[in-house]
Amino acid sequence: MATFLAPAAYAASKSLAAQGLSVKRSHLSEIIAALLGYRTLAALTAEELDPGLNYHLDDAEFIVLNQPMGIERAATLNQQASVQVVAYCVAALKDAITHAQVCDDISDFYDTYGRQALAETIYEDEDVAISMAESNASFVDEPELSIECPPTEDLWTAVNEWKIQSDGDMIGEYDPNGDRMFNGDTLKCSGWLVYQKAGRAGLVFQESGAGASADDSWRDQDYEDEQAYFAHQQSLKP
Repeated sequence: MATFLAPAAYAASKSLAAQGLSVKRSHLSEIIAALLGYRTLAALTAEELDPGLNYHLDDAEFIVLNQPMGIERAATLNQQASVQVVAYCVAALKDAITHAQVCDDISDFYDTYGRQALAETIYEDEDVAISMAESNASFVDEPELSIECPPTEDLWTAVNEWKIQSDGDMIGEYDPNGDRMFNGDTLKCSGWLVYQKAGRAGLVFQESGAGASADDSWRDQDYEDEQAYFAHQQSLKP
């Protein structure tokens, strides 16, 4: 059973009591279970005791909270100050969980870790390095990726693993004084991260990968410019 559940419920109870809000410990445990992606505490308990699972909540490297589910659960338990109660439960979880990074939601996970991890995965990938070498540009910066996290499926309902993937552009610097012809300075990149599930909200990194291909759209533009130039020259002839 996850070691942080009881301490988190106790801490939330004490903090709420200091604010003049009396909430049953059993209700707080249910709300915390919902924040961790479970409809009920009983469902969390059953999954934590399942020996057939590779990972449980205490094994997670990241725990991504489901705050809308927590607020919904608080409301069904007739907690009038449901948003405030959930906020204290979130704070208690962050204090109680010391083995993993706790994220407020998927966007928080992506902003604080995922986007940078994807960018580094792409920039350091061997196949991407080959694409860089085939271009005559120098790629100093990591790729520009999607602002929002693009998961392949819902995190809290994914059973065994969860994956995020993002596409973006890597723009290089071309040296016009070099000894090679212009061969493009932009790569179309894609990177992905795969995590094993540790409970409904927990993640354990499994593997990553990336790929890239040259953006040849500049060739079409050059061709159009060339055609326009010749058409203009023809128009000047008597």
